[in-house]
This record gives sequence, C-alpha cells and structure tokens, in this order.
Amino acid sequence: MKLTAIGVILLLPALALSATFVQTKQMALPAGDINELRVHCGAGSLYIVNADWQNTIRVFAEIEVENLNKSDYQGFAEKNVVLSLDRKGQRAILKSDLKRTFRHPVDARINLTIEVPRGMDVHIDDGSGPIHIQYFSGRLDIKDGSGLITVEKVVGSVKVADGSGKIIMEDIQGNVEIRDGSGSVDVNKIRGDVRVTDGSGTISIQYVDGNLTVTDGSGAIDINDITGNVLIREPGTGELNIERIQGTVTTQNEIEDEDEDISPQIRDE
Repeated sequence: MKLTAIGVILLLPALALSATFVQTKQMALPAGDINELRVHCGAGSLYIVNADWQNTIRVFAEIEVENLNKSDYQGFAEKNVVLSLDRKGQRAILKSDLKRTFRHPVDARINLTIEVPRGMDVHIDDGSGPIHIQYFSGRLDIKDGSGLITVEKVVGSVKVADGSGKIIMEDIQGNVEIRDGSGSVDVNKIRGDVRVTDGSGTISIQYVDGNLTVTDGSGAIDINDITGNVLIREPGTGELNIERIQGTVTTQNEIEDEDEDISPQIRDE
C-alpha cells in the first residue's frame, strides 16, 4: 500500500505540468488576378466562406496542442508546424500541417477559417477533421480522408472524393458529384445534375432539379422529388425507396446492354 501511495504522489506533479496550448495566427494575400485557392491541410477543422467586402484571401489558424509541457511548446511549434500562404501564378496555395517529429506523443491539430472573394475556385486536399463550406460562389473540389463534410448555400459545381464520414449537401446551384467510401450521404435542394457513388452507408436525395445517377454498395437509398431522370446503376443491398420522379427511372437490371453508357450526362455550367 505504501508503494502505491508513493507512486501516485510522484505522478501528480508531472500530470499537472501537461496542458492544452492554443496559439492563433493570421495570414493574408491580396487576391488580385488569382482565380484559384489550393488548400493542403492535415488534422483539424476547416471552415470556408466568401467575404464580399474584400479582394483578399484571409486565413485564421488556431494551433491546438494537448498533453504537452509548457516549456516544450515553443520548440514543438517551431519544428513541427507547417503554415504558409503563397502565390504561384494565378493560384494561391495554403499549406497547413504538422510534421509530428516531436519525441513525446502529443495530440495536435490546426483549425482553419478561410475567407475568399466570391467567384474564386477552391481545391481542398484534407487529411482529417470536419469541413464546413457555406455562402460560397465558385467551383469546389474536395478530397478528404475522414470527417464530416457539410456544403451548403453554394453557387457553383461541387466534387467530393471522401474516404469516410458523413456528407451533407444542401442548397447548391450547380452540378454535384460525390464519391464516398463509407458514411451516410444527405443531398437536398440541388439545381443541377447529381451523381453519387457510395461504398456503404445510407443515401438520402431529395429535391433535385436535374438528373440523378446513383451507384451503391450497401445501405438504404431514399430518393424523392427529382425533376429529371433517375438511373440506379447498382442498388446495393439495402432498401430502395423512390417517389415523385418526373423523368424516367431505370435500374441496372433493366439495362439490356450494360456496355452502353446511358447515364444522365453532367451538364457543363
């Protein structure tokens, strides 16, 4: 009993020194004739919104590190934090990542808030963490490892390639293409054609003013209120519910020639 008590007493000072450290940084880049922003980021949340009142790309970064002694934080940040915003031709390139070369195990992330001018295209290559994009005008191309993706109130086409995590698309004026490994997919109020390829997870698609193509591995599919044609290439293993379709509905087993591509074509904007 005495040995146990001594062990606890010795551990308490070490635990007390560990804490969560948060450092904020801001970066800005005049947009000028830049027409595209490329974001390469690792762990952490990502929020993107248009800022109508400025012709500048602004980045607000929150570096969050847990389980680290105060005396070691500065050295960790200097050696491990990658954070830059540069221009290359007509592109802006934002890099946000952690090298994780520190000798002690720590839990760290960089949370980003990005303001971009209207009409600028954005390409995202993200490791993990939630992504939220809203009130945005321009083309979106998202490649994500894991985490919730929410895209809403967007004027422009949206493409998403996701490993895992829930995907929510709502109030989009443009074509939508989703390739998802696992996780539920919710699509609502789209003015454009929609194409969804999903490995596993439920799919809910409603109020699409355009054509719809769905390829599914497993999970229930609910489709309703589509003005165009609906093609179900692979209905998967879950329940399939389709209601209120103004165009034609075709499933894979109804196609006589599987080599012929009769899927609705994505319209160019």
